[in-house]
Amino acid sequence: MKKMMIFACAALAAVLSAREPSMKVTEKVIDRKGVKLTQKEWVVKFHHSELNLKNMIGTDGKLVQKAWGDFFLGLRHGTINNGSWDIWNFISATGVKGAGIPAKNPAERVAFVRFTDSSCVNMNWKNGEIKVLQTSGDAKWVYVKVIIPEGIRQVTLLLRPGGAHTSIKGRERWIRYNGKDFQSEFFKTRSIPVAANTDAMAFYNRNYSEKNGNFLVFESEKIARINYHTENPVNVVFYAKPGVKELNFALGYFLNQDSEEAVQRFLVEQAPTVRKSLDAIQWDKAPDFSEFARNAEQVKKLIAGLSGAEKAKYEKDFAEIQKEYETAKAANDIPAYTKALERLRKLQKTIGSSALGDLM
Repeated sequence: MKKMMIFACAALAAVLSAREPSMKVTEKVIDRKGVKLTQKEWVVKFHHSELNLKNMIGTDGKLVQKAWGDFFLGLRHGTINNGSWDIWNFISATGVKGAGIPAKNPAERVAFVRFTDSSCVNMNWKNGEIKVLQTSGDAKWVYVKVIIPEGIRQVTLLLRPGGAHTSIKGRERWIRYNGKDFQSEFFKTRSIPVAANTDAMAFYNRNYSEKNGNFLVFESEKIARINYHTENPVNVVFYAKPGVKELNFALGYFLNQDSEEAVQRFLVEQAPTVRKSLDAIQWDKAPDFSEFARNAEQVKKLIAGLSGAEKAKYEKDFAEIQKEYETAKAANDIPAYTKALERLRKLQKTIGSSALGDLM
């Protein structure tokens, strides 16, 4: 039995040493000058990148945005010097009837799903949804889907190529699209003509952080026009054609590379492959149910090596999780399945850590 425990604990230690996708949810009450506010935060860790959604909610159930940090929807993806895709608010969207997400209303539901080769967070508001997905095998790309059933008017992406600094003398933000370069200047809104079958643009700097920048792939066939300007982040606004209810994007970056070489190689060689990957994403496929079975077997082995009250407690916890899993699987309830899997992984870690301590 001791040999089995040593084997099981060693296997668990190997599993836990890798970066595993997860979502942590925290909720607490904040007293702000005698007013009780509820702060909700979701931190999603993909295999390589990280997303942070934060809502401050008043007693009326509405969003409060009166202080720094009351609202975030940030993405840490290729981040350097607080730059790359905006770590505070990287995306927003507006429907044709004028309702916007994500900063007009609190998130109604946030669900995290792990697949065999990727993980995805689904964020829902009253009038729309944003999904963010990353595959395990590619650190350089994050995929985003925006859904507004009433129809999309616009989607705005915010990024800070190479950093968020504003006081750098002579710094210039540039966009390359369809073989042309466009300078994004402070508070000067300009347009980029949409070119047929040209789905990629690159963002880079001059006179500042010149070896770091960003890549973007989008569905040009769904876009009527593109506007851009800089406030500190570059704001790129995609106006959808009539009738479009979904827009998909692939967000990438480059670090510590010659910008001209990296941009040219991306636009000429890599962009078509990324567009194919974007089109091939299965946003609603079945999760990896086999992972639960594998982890459950490991937990059974760990529990078998215990005794007394500790064993009885863990057996009860495991039975509850197993029931939760069976119910979710039967209903094809992906968020509930993911929740059960996360509970199982926590139990696995708790028992394994305790067992390792006993063997020392």
